[in-house]
Amino acid sequence: MTMPCRRLLLLAFLPGLASATVLHVAPNGDDRASGRADAPLASLEGARQAVRKLPRPLTEPVRVVFAAGTYRITQAVAFDGQDSGEASRTITYEAAPGAQVMISGGRELPPFASGRDGRWTLETPAEAGMFEQLWVGDRRATRARTSHPGTRFLRSLERETPLPAGAATPGFTEQTLNVTPAELAVFGEASSAETKDAVVTFYHKWDTTRSRVESADPAKGVLTVRGPAQKANTAFDHLTGMVIENLPGLLDEPGEWFLARDGRLSYLPRPGEDLAAVRGVIPVAEKLLTLAGTAASPVRHLAFRGLRFHHAKGVPSLATSVPNQAAVRTVDGVITVEHADAVAFFGCELAHVGSYGFSLRQGSRGVVVEKCLITDLGAGGVKVGSLNDETNPANHARHNRIHNNIIRDGGLLFPCAVGVWIGSSSDNEVTHNEISDFFYSAVSVGWRWGYAPSAAKRNRVEWNHLHHLGKGLLSDMGGVYTLGPSEGTSVSHNHIHDVTCFTYGGWGLYTDEGSTGITMEGNVVHDTTDGGFHQHYGKDNVIRGNILAFAEEYQVKRSRAEEHLSFTFEKNLIVYDRGELLGSNWSGATANFLLKDNLYWDYSARPVTFAAKKLSLADWQKQGQDVGSTVADPLFVDPAKRDFRLRPGSPALALGFKQPDVAAMGVLRDDPAWRSLAATFDRGPTTPRPAKPKAPGLNLRHDFEGRINDTQRPFPHAAPALSALGSAPGKPRVGLGDALRLTTARQAAGKQSLLFQDAPGLPRAYFPMLSFHPHHRRGTSTVSFALYLEPKAIFIHEWRTAGNPYRTGPVLHVQNGRLTGVKGLDVAVPTQKWIRFELSAVIGDAVTGRWNLKVTPEGGATQEFKDLPCRHPDMKTLDWVGFISNANEKTEFYLDDLTILTDDPGR
Repeated sequence: MTMPCRRLLLLAFLPGLASATVLHVAPNGDDRASGRADAPLASLEGARQAVRKLPRPLTEPVRVVFAAGTYRITQAVAFDGQDSGEASRTITYEAAPGAQVMISGGRELPPFASGRDGRWTLETPAEAGMFEQLWVGDRRATRARTSHPGTRFLRSLERETPLPAGAATPGFTEQTLNVTPAELAVFGEASSAETKDAVVTFYHKWDTTRSRVESADPAKGVLTVRGPAQKANTAFDHLTGMVIENLPGLLDEPGEWFLARDGRLSYLPRPGEDLAAVRGVIPVAEKLLTLAGTAASPVRHLAFRGLRFHHAKGVPSLATSVPNQAAVRTVDGVITVEHADAVAFFGCELAHVGSYGFSLRQGSRGVVVEKCLITDLGAGGVKVGSLNDETNPANHARHNRIHNNIIRDGGLLFPCAVGVWIGSSSDNEVTHNEISDFFYSAVSVGWRWGYAPSAAKRNRVEWNHLHHLGKGLLSDMGGVYTLGPSEGTSVSHNHIHDVTCFTYGGWGLYTDEGSTGITMEGNVVHDTTDGGFHQHYGKDNVIRGNILAFAEEYQVKRSRAEEHLSFTFEKNLIVYDRGELLGSNWSGATANFLLKDNLYWDYSARPVTFAAKKLSLADWQKQGQDVGSTVADPLFVDPAKRDFRLRPGSPALALGFKQPDVAAMGVLRDDPAWRSLAATFDRGPTTPRPAKPKAPGLNLRHDFEGRINDTQRPFPHAAPALSALGSAPGKPRVGLGDALRLTTARQAAGKQSLLFQDAPGLPRAYFPMLSFHPHHRRGTSTVSFALYLEPKAIFIHEWRTAGNPYRTGPVLHVQNGRLTGVKGLDVAVPTQKWIRFELSAVIGDAVTGRWNLKVTPEGGATQEFKDLPCRHPDMKTLDWVGFISNANEKTEFYLDDLTILTDDPGR
């Protein structure tokens, strides 16, 4: 922000109070002083204490006026109910007219000196410790890292082992990762200690994880890290991006820094930076302000005007971070408000922090954040409400206002964070904000997966400008993203554009799981990767009067067919020049989704067609799927330049379409300087969406020691099939007696094995089943395992290709003591003894259609069977390896010491 813009911002919000008690604060003041103009206080904390000593009840408002300067703090300034103002007698902490006032939680470092290779260096003070964030001048510096996030990927997670009991971080695991060897070359220059100081951030679907490096083998392309256990729906795979940081050899780009263990800081300056003019600042305080009342004694009638809040850690450490959608469960704000009423932040600046900016927690009511610049954020801008419904009504957050702010440049440390997040909270307003340059969604509303009741009601997300989101780094996002029942919520009159995902899910308007009772009206959405509107599943939503334009994949998507009315989609203008009109599942009738009075147009001159069958509009309408819609050019003023104003005679007007006022979306137009600031941001050149890497061949090893953290994904690259996993969305998972679990009852080696427990009456005969996806494309594949069969067990093992129909290679079938599966294989095997199997076959272009088998019973000799026939001799790829319990009664078998290997040197 330029200095003139800051001055205009501050002047716009100075209060015009005729009579007030005034206390003065200045950098050269003294907290023992009176606070008069000639005897100012010295700090925000000193001012808070001085205000607390004023006689009560107050007879007039109180103004605490800060002179220009920087006021440094080492811990959050804490307000509680005793610091409250009174009705019509607000206590305001404000900047003096024209003054630049900074409340900083940072420490300024000694001056840099010129070093070798164009670097600047300095010896940090001992009390600075091993810090993790640095600002040089007024810009965040980047800890030395691999370049171009979003362009470097894992190849596979090949092993995950829970750490021993009593480990420092419960729930963490050690993970062995297969990485392209060149990506690990920098570790060849690092010492063992430096290697263990390195961390890796992983980008997987909509989430991120940060883990510590344990070891690296550049020659083999093996990286071992310790971090959070994998989650089923965001598990690492070949589409997982990665950034390695905090190694000296990675200090190679302007704006990067590295801190050695001996306290020597090295910085590679940006072009134009002046060694004599800039200083480094590190964060010392974790938070800047806490306003924490109680239900009986809330914080009330406080205001903060024109103050700049800078430099805070935000989190205790950046060494690790758990996968955490929107980064809300574990990342808080540096200004937190709890049990507060009538508290306001006007014309403030909140910048240079490692977490969320504001957090309006339980019991926050009538809190206002208005005309604030919120930028350079480790996570998101504003959090409102709690994760779950509050059982005590006094704890419910409601009626808060996030209005006319600029919120941008976020997710810098937690990329999955959002601009404004509303959880279990009602009646909030998110209006006229400019929210941009996040790697995930701009606004998220609701926090319930499925149709269970939710307290997120009647929230308004209106008249915002939301843009430049995703940036090709993460997936499954929306300009506005909703979850769960949100009756009465309005997402309307927003301008949403440039939403770019990595693999899937760059949507403008996104009603995700269970979204219910939401109106989305008058929005202008364009230039998204996957669509202007997408509903995963939900109920009774109204999508009306929107312009949805120029998505790459589909313009409108409906993922799940449901028995109720999912949404009404009417009076919308849908235009495109690539991709398709409708995506995914459009089965059902008007009782399930109602398309009405819409206009469709394809600027590429292709015929407009509907759904997978590519029906014409007439044929589509004959099926009862659409009422009153038309295919016609809407006559926009200049669609190529994204000018969506309608020219006279537009057929959209005949449909009753109301022209959205795009110019009114975003920050208010009453302050030209503020409007200009919102339109100004140096985001650098737009990078193309990265290409998706191909799945590599995997080497997998499972000894089944440790524990299963998630039944949906018990092991890396594994997919279970169980009756409990087939439960309807939002419903409790209920098993029918089948199970996959680790047990100490049997073991071929170690202390545990994997139990397959079957049961009668299951929905599928092949429950329980465990399958792996090794993606072998050439060379010799080998699968070996130990098996322990109880009487009545029926065991099936198969190799398959991908696709439908798939091709099958080796097959084993064990029942009643006989091993069969393919022609030429029929041999007796024992029950209630461990048997070791080893299968191998050549795949790829050199496929022979034959495979070899070794069978070694416990205490017995190995039997070898060569050149057994594959079920399909043309099985050229190995995409699926399955272990199936095929009985229809209560029985079980055990699996241990599993390996799935390929000798493909190019994997």
